[in-house]
Amino acid sequence: MKRTQKSARIAALMLSTAALAAASAAFAQEAQPQDQNAQAESGESGGLADAIVVTANKRNESLQKVAISVSAFSGEQIDRLGITETTQITQQIPSLRVNAWSPNLTIFSLRGISQNNFTDNLEAPVAVYQDNAYIASMNAVAGQLFDIKRVEVLRGPQGTLFGRNATGGLIHYLSEDASKDDFNGYAQGEYGRFNSWSLEAAAGGALAQGVRLRVAGRVEKADGYIKSRDTLDSNGALIAPGSGQDLGGKNGWAARANLQFDLAPSATLSLWYKHSEDNNVATGGYVFENCEYLSNGYCDTNAAGLSDSQNGVINGVTAEKASPWEHFGERPGRLDRVMNSYQAQLDWDLGGVELTSITNYLKMDKTYAEDGDALPFTIVNVDSRVNFDQFSQELRLSGETGMLKWQVGGYYLDMKYDGSHAVTGAPILDLAVAGNGGFSLPKVDQQYVLDSKNWSIFAQGDFRFTDQLTLTVGGRYSKDNKKIDYKNILIDPTYAPQPNPKLLFTGKDLAAVVPGADEDHYGDWAARVSLNYQANPDTLLFVSWNRGIKGGNWSLSSNIAPQDFRHRPETLNSFEGGFKTTLMGGKMRLNGTVYHYIYDDYQAFSLAGGVPKVYNSDAHATGAELEAFLSPSRNFDAVFGATYETSSVDSIPATGVQFGPEFFPGAPDTQYCTNLGGVFRCDFPQANITKAELPNAPRFSFNYLLRYNRDVAGGNVAVQVDGVWYDDQFLEVTNGLGSLQKAYNVTNASLTYRHEDTGISLTAWGRNVFNKAYRAYALNLGILGVTSIYAPPATYGATLRIPFGASR
Repeated sequence: MKRTQKSARIAALMLSTAALAAASAAFAQEAQPQDQNAQAESGESGGLADAIVVTANKRNESLQKVAISVSAFSGEQIDRLGITETTQITQQIPSLRVNAWSPNLTIFSLRGISQNNFTDNLEAPVAVYQDNAYIASMNAVAGQLFDIKRVEVLRGPQGTLFGRNATGGLIHYLSEDASKDDFNGYAQGEYGRFNSWSLEAAAGGALAQGVRLRVAGRVEKADGYIKSRDTLDSNGALIAPGSGQDLGGKNGWAARANLQFDLAPSATLSLWYKHSEDNNVATGGYVFENCEYLSNGYCDTNAAGLSDSQNGVINGVTAEKASPWEHFGERPGRLDRVMNSYQAQLDWDLGGVELTSITNYLKMDKTYAEDGDALPFTIVNVDSRVNFDQFSQELRLSGETGMLKWQVGGYYLDMKYDGSHAVTGAPILDLAVAGNGGFSLPKVDQQYVLDSKNWSIFAQGDFRFTDQLTLTVGGRYSKDNKKIDYKNILIDPTYAPQPNPKLLFTGKDLAAVVPGADEDHYGDWAARVSLNYQANPDTLLFVSWNRGIKGGNWSLSSNIAPQDFRHRPETLNSFEGGFKTTLMGGKMRLNGTVYHYIYDDYQAFSLAGGVPKVYNSDAHATGAELEAFLSPSRNFDAVFGATYETSSVDSIPATGVQFGPEFFPGAPDTQYCTNLGGVFRCDFPQANITKAELPNAPRFSFNYLLRYNRDVAGGNVAVQVDGVWYDDQFLEVTNGLGSLQKAYNVTNASLTYRHEDTGISLTAWGRNVFNKAYRAYALNLGILGVTSIYAPPATYGATLRIPFGASR
C-alpha cells in the first residue's frame, strides 16, 4: 500500500510538472519571433536539442510538429552513443526495452507491450521497419547497425499507416542512402574487451548525371563474455565437464548497396540490396539461478508452479554461488543465419500528387542449437530451423489540397515459414511415456509450414481548420489469411522397445476436434483520431485515440490441447494526450505524453504444462513519459527522459501440471510433486495468475546523457556520460518472483578527440562502467529453476573513425 501511494504521488508530481511546463511554454513564448522554431528545426544550434525531421506520418516533418509520441536519433547522435547493434538503442528511448538472449530472437517491448514467446513463427506487436520496409520475422530483427541516417521510435498503436502488427508501436531504422552527389564516406575500426573488434566503411556519390551509388559494410568478431566452467566438488574434483564454449560472442558480417536513378526531375528510383551473415555464433546457453532445492532434486515453487526464490546465480549441481558471467552447461550451442533483402522504391511527384511504391523481398535461413537447462546434463535441449521468405508491396498516393493533407494506399504481404522446433528432455517425458511406453532420451520434433497472406487498404487526412487547429483522421482495413501444416513427431532412437519415429498428431488432427484450428481468416480495422492545437509556433498540444490490431497465430508446443493451438487476434485502444514545446530560443525541447491502454485479447505468454504457449487475456495500462533535450551552448548537451507506468493483465493460465525425470532412485515426493517411478508429476493447485504486471514494464525509469566539448589543439575534445535507471520489473508476464529484475542503473562514458581539418576522430569508451549485473532475459521453468542471460559486464575499448570526401 505504501509503495502504491508513493508511486501515485510521484506520478502525479511528474504529470503536473509536465503540464505546468507545457502551459508556461504556451504563454511565455507567444511574444517570441516565429522564426525561432524554424531555426531550431534547421539545426543551426548543432546540439541534441535540434528538432530532427522524421517520417512518423510517412512524410518528412519536424519531430516537434508530429502529434505522436516519437523519439528519434540521427546518425551522428547514434555514433556519439557508440551504438553498433539494433538492440542497443533502448537506453535513451523512454519506455523501450529489449529481451534478447542471443541474436537468434529479438523481442522489443514498448510500454510493456511485447511478444515474449520464443518460437520462430510468431510476429511481434512492436513492428520493426528498415528503410520503409516491414520486417515480419523476429529472427531477422537483430543485426549490425552501421552507416545509419536515423532511428525513429513511435510509441503507441500505429496501425493506420503501418499495419496490423504495430499494436505496441514501431521502430524504424533508416540507412544512409545514395542521395548525395558529392563523393563521401568513412572508414572505422574498433577494438574492445573480450577481444571484440569490428571494421566498417561506407562510400557514396554520383556515378553519372542522375545516377548515384552508396555501398557500406561491416564485419565484427568477439569472444564470449559468459565463460564456460566445469562443475567441481569442494575438493576440486571434476563432477561434470562444461561445454568449453563461452557465450555471448560475435562472428558476422553485413553489407548493403543503394543505387539511385533520377528517372525525371520529379521521379527517383532507389534500389537496395542487403546481405548479412552470422556464422557459428557462440550462443544457445544460460546461467542457472533462483532455485532452492527440495529433497527430490527439484526447485521449490509457489502454488502456481513458478520459482519464487531469489538466491541469485548458482551452480545447478553443487548449489554454490556463481558469477552471472559464467555458465556450467555441457552442450555447445550455435547460431547460423543468412539474410538477403532486395528492395525497390519509386518516388514520383505527379504534380500535386506524390506516388510512392515500395517493393521488398526478404529471405532468411537460420539454424539454432541451445542447451536450455543451464545444467551439465541433458535436461532440456532446443533445436530450431527456419527458412523464411517475405514479399511485400506498398502503393501510396499523397497530396495537399487547401485545408487538407491526405494519403491513401494499399499494402500486400506474403510470408512463408518452413521450419522445425525440437525439444529434447524433461518437457516431453509425459508424451514419451504415453507414445512409447517409456523413454531413453526423447525428443519431439515439431515440423511446420506456415503460409500467411495479408492485404490492407488505408487512408489518413489532416484537416486544418485554422492555423492552429488540426484534426487528423485515419483508418485501415486489414485482412489475414493464414494456414499451417503441422506435424508433431516423437523421436527416441536409443529407446530399444520403440526406436523409430512416431507421429503423435498433426494440425489436421487438432482441427478435427476444433474445426478450423489449423487456419486463421481474420479481418479487422485500425483507426486514428487526433486533435492537434498549435498554441504558438513553439508549442503543440494534442489528444488522440488510436485503435491497433494484431493477427492471431499458433503456439508451437510439444504438448498442446486443440483448443489452445491457435490464439485469437488482439486489439488495443489507446487514449493519449501530450505536448511538444521548444524553449530557450530553440536550445531546449521538452515533450510529454500521458496514455491509457485498454487491451482486448492481449496475447500473453505462459509455460503452462512446462511448454511455451500463448493465451488471450484482457489487460490495461496507464502511464506517462517526459523527454528533455537541452543544448544551452555549443559546448554542452543534455538529454533526460522519465517514464511511469502501471498495468494489469486480467488472467493467465498458471503451470498446471509439469513433468520431470527422477534424478536419483527413490527420490521422495514433495509438496506438489509425486514420484511415479522414473518420472515426477507435479500438480499445482493455483490454476490462474490474475492481475499480473506487463513484462519489461518498470513502474519508473530515468535515462540521462551529459556531453561537454571544448576546442583543443586544432580539434575538439568531448566528454560524455550516459545511461539509464530502471525500477523493479518482471521479465515475464507470469510474474514469478524468480524472474523479477530488481532496480538497477547502467552508466556509460566516453572521451572523443576530433581533428578539425581532417575530421578524424578517436574515442575511448566504457560501457556499463560500474560493472552492474543485470539480466537481459529470464525464463522461469518452475521446478527446473530460472534460466537467464546477463548483459555484458564492464567493457572498454577504442574507436577510430576516418571520414573522407564531403563527409570530412
